[in-house]
Amino acid sequence: MSITIKLFSALREALGESEFELDLSDVSEASAQIDVAAIKALLSQRGAEWKEALNQPNLVHALNHNVVFTDAAVSEGDELAFFPPMTGG
Repeated sequence: MSITIKLFSALREALGESEFELDLSDVSEASAQIDVAAIKALLSQRGAEWKEALNQPNLVHALNHNVVFTDAAVSEGDELAFFPPMTGG
């Protein structure tokens, strides 16, 4: 199973990537369902900067262009995007 990860704004700058494919074959065999929280935990294992960036308060998660909570299920071919907290005025 593979999904597309997209990182925006300060996340993209801090982690040095804007988009990549994430292979979840090993994870999907061990678990019947993978959710956004599991993806964040997996990516956080890439190092301290990933853990800090993906676990900041008010991080926005968008699954296939819809804002979701971390319990949203992820499926083959999905696009999961992470946005830092946004402000406006």
